[in-house]
Amino acid sequence: MKKLNVLVFPCGSENAGEIAQSLRYSLHVNRLIGASSVEDHGRFHFSDYIGDVPFIHDPAFNGYFGDLLKTQQIDVIFATHDTVCEKLAGMAELAGCYLVNGDPHTTQLARRKSLTYQAFAGTDWVPEMYPPGAEPQHWPVIVKPDCGQGGNGVVLAADAQQLAQAITTMDMPVIVEYLPGREVTVDCFTDRNGKLVWAGPRTRERIRAGIAMRSTLLPVDDEIATIAAEINERVTLRGPWFFQLKQDSFDRWKLLEISCRVAGTMVAQRARGVNLPLMALHDYMGRDVSPLVTPHVTLVERAIRTRADTALQYEHVYVDFDDTLIINGQPNPTVLAFLYQCRIDGKRLYLITRHVHEPIETLHRAAISPLLFDEIIHLKEGEKKSAYISGPAIFIDNYFPERLDVAQREDVLVLDVDAVDFYIK
Repeated sequence: MKKLNVLVFPCGSENAGEIAQSLRYSLHVNRLIGASSVEDHGRFHFSDYIGDVPFIHDPAFNGYFGDLLKTQQIDVIFATHDTVCEKLAGMAELAGCYLVNGDPHTTQLARRKSLTYQAFAGTDWVPEMYPPGAEPQHWPVIVKPDCGQGGNGVVLAADAQQLAQAITTMDMPVIVEYLPGREVTVDCFTDRNGKLVWAGPRTRERIRAGIAMRSTLLPVDDEIATIAAEINERVTLRGPWFFQLKQDSFDRWKLLEISCRVAGTMVAQRARGVNLPLMALHDYMGRDVSPLVTPHVTLVERAIRTRADTALQYEHVYVDFDDTLIINGQPNPTVLAFLYQCRIDGKRLYLITRHVHEPIETLHRAAISPLLFDEIIHLKEGEKKSAYISGPAIFIDNYFPERLDVAQREDVLVLDVDAVDFYIK
C-alpha cells in the first residue's frame, strides 16, 4: 500500500503536537503536514507547514480547504478541535479523504453536552440534568457551556441567586448535578468494524489550561469498561476518542463529556506502548490493530517545552569539543542530537578545538564517529576560533570569552551548551 499524506488541522495545539510525535517516524507516512489559521507553535511541530488557512467560519474556508486537500493529495485528516471536527465532518469538499472519527452525527453529539446527555439518557452514569427554569433538587449545581470543553467556563452555583447569575453570563448554559469526586479521562480506540479495541483510564492530577500535566495510568474497572462499551455501542466511532468521568458523592462514575479527537495527554497511552494516532492509520489501511501494552509505565509527567526560531539562514555549524560535545569524558546527547539534525538538513559540521590530545582518538573513546564532521579544526594554543569560522553559521561553545569573540560577527549565532535544546525539532 502507498504511503499516506496526513494533514493535521489546526496544528498548533498540544494534541496536534502529540499527533506529530506519534507519526513522525512512521514508515507509512509520506508527508506529515500541519495547517493552521493562526501563527502559533504549529510551525515548530511540523516542518511541512501551511499557514494562513481561512478560519472555519470564513465563507472562503470550504473552497480553500477543498483545494488544499486536492493540491496536497491528502489521504487522512486529523482534526484537533471539536468544533473543527464537526465542521469538517459536514463538508462535501472532503470527498476522497478520510477524516479520523468524522461521523457527522457523532461529531455534533460530542460537541454539545446537551446532545451527549440526551443520547445516553436513562443510563445510571449520566449526571442529573436540570432544564432551564427548573428548581434543582440538590445544591450546589454545575453550570457549563453547552459547547465548552474541559473545565473552561464551568461555574459552581451554590444557590438560586448564583445560578441565575451564571445563566445570564453564559451562552447556552447546561445545568447538571455537582460531582465532588475523583476525575479520570478514558482514552479509547474503535476500529473500522466498530470493535472497541482499547480503553485506558488515566488520572488528571495537575491541570494547566485544561491540560493534564500529570497522569497516573489506571487499570480498567468493570464500571468504566461498561460505560466505554455502551458509548461505543450507541454512537458511530472509528479511531481515537476519549471521554471524561467524575465520581458523585456515592463514588459512582458519571459522564462529563465525550470527544471524537485525539487528546493531548493521550501521550500517556503512547508512553506505555499504545500509539493511538498510528493505530488510526493502520485501521485506515484495513489492518487489524491490537495494543501492545508495557506494564512498566504507570506515571506520565509533562511540562512546557520552549523552542526558539532564528531568521539566520545558517549553512555551517561549529562546535567546541571539551565541555561542549564531550562533558566529563562522556558525549553530550543534546548536542549530538542537534548535530545529527543539522546533518540531515544538509548543514556542514565542524569540530573546532584546542584539545590537548588527538581529537579523533578522544572521539573514538567517547564512541563518536569522526565521520559526523565535514572537518575537524585542531587549533594551536593562542589561535582564535573566530578566524576559522565562515558565516552564516551557528557556533556552540561553553566558554564565554570564545562566544564573545565570535559574536562580533553579525552572521553567526552563538550558543552556550544549555541553549542548544531550543533548536531541536
